Amino acid sequence: ITKPITCIIGGSKISTKINIIENLIPKLNNIIIVGGMANNFIEYFGNNIGNSIKEKNCNQIVEKIISLTKKKNCNLVYPIDVLVSENINGSSKNKELNQIASNEMILDIGPKTVSKITDIIDSSKTILWNGPAGYFENPNFAHGSIQIAKKIIENNKANKIFSVAGGGDTVSLLNNLNAVNNFSFVSTAGGAFLEYLEGKNL
Repeated sequence: ITKPITCIIGGSKISTKINIIENLIPKLNNIIIVGGMANNFIEYFGNNIGNSIKEKNCNQIVEKIISLTKKKNCNLVYPIDVLVSENINGSSKNKELNQIASNEMILDIGPKTVSKITDIIDSSKTILWNGPAGYFENPNFAHGSIQIAKKIIENNKANKIFSVAGGGDTVSLLNNLNAVNNFSFVSTAGGAFLEYLEGKNL
């Protein structure tokens, strides 16, 4: 696996992935947190996240991740703008992190975040991706995940990167885009894929 290595990690629960994240950070150049678990970071840094999903009692985990990335010189990225709605079936509004109303929920990453992530993908040689960037079941909130996928595919086709994607939701998204064959390696089993990244023998 060639450096720079970037891991994009999403999904809603941060506690189930903390061991993996801790084990990966020393090997990574960039860790990008998206999806529901990013809401814990957005709130931790003093923003109101309204009705967004978040896992309770995770501040210690967030602190641990922040201090470990600093110690291991790994660049930690979380959303800098978001798409919100009052419910999961609604239409999207782009908001800065300090503009989220108490009746809104974060459902995707915003355009500034998308361009930040695609820039990082462009400067990476290896990409590990587990977990979508938003509630992609509603097309209004699929944009972030689709842009990430498109950028990875573009660089994969140009032989610029080695790309690994895993996890049920990530694979569903790639199936929707007919993009499974455009990644170097796709694992349908999220758990097993993450254990492999964690350094366990399968």
